[in-house]
Amino acid sequence: MDLRALAVTDGVDAVRAGFTPEFVALDNDQLIGCTALRWWDESDGTRLYLLLGWVEPVFRGRGYGRQILAWQEAQAREHLAANPTDGTALYGGNTREHDPSVEALLRAAGYQVAFTRVHLTLDLDGAPLTDLPPGLELRAASTDHHRAVFEANAEVFSDRTLGYVQDTFEEFEREAADDFPDHELWTLAYDGDQLAGWVISTEEEEGLADTPWVGVRPAYRRQGLASALLRANHAQLLDHGITTSGIWTLAENPTGSVAPYESLGYHEDARQPRYRKPV
Repeated sequence: MDLRALAVTDGVDAVRAGFTPEFVALDNDQLIGCTALRWWDESDGTRLYLLLGWVEPVFRGRGYGRQILAWQEAQAREHLAANPTDGTALYGGNTREHDPSVEALLRAAGYQVAFTRVHLTLDLDGAPLTDLPPGLELRAASTDHHRAVFEANAEVFSDRTLGYVQDTFEEFEREAADDFPDHELWTLAYDGDQLAGWVISTEEEEGLADTPWVGVRPAYRRQGLASALLRANHAQLLDHGITTSGIWTLAENPTGSVAPYESLGYHEDARQPRYRKPV
């Protein structure tokens, strides 16, 4: 088996693979699968090499996955040698819950679950709003609030050790413009000039919202602020014809976020274990 740089004419089905391939795996010029390598530095100093691979179903169970994974690890080591880090370098592998073949492949290669992404959804039904804690008020969002949200995110999330990447403000600006541009789906609570809590949603497809950001500054926690903000955000979603809200969180989140979402009626519908191994 050999792996070759991907050419546009190779025609690998990125939809079936679940990612945009960079290399194709061939055996006697027959397409076996494809791979891609992504890397980044996380806020806790971790250098992660995410190894993405896919094997055509008809060729699974023949050892191709092991060969591709070993080749990917060698590519990551080569990159690390040329681009050293002061932090800890890890390989990463992703899978979905109940994906035994990928799980077995990763575990056999020495990977262990580092954390698990959990997806929850809620059918919006116009539940009554909850009062904000005393002294706080909702304010309509605009681009003028981007800096405040960016700084609050950095304060609340940058010390996390579960895969968080701290973007620059310019990167956050681009992400806001591309991924959650409708400020009418942002819910911001202020205490005077300070942003106390925030919920940011976006319409992923007709009738379905995703909520990429839910945050409360430490001084305002355990007062019901997150629940009040989510209820207010749900009302905003309904006003825009959105009837289902979805959110990703981490099962191992130190704030214990799964249970509070479930208390609002969210239910879990997907899990994505994230595997890691030292380079």
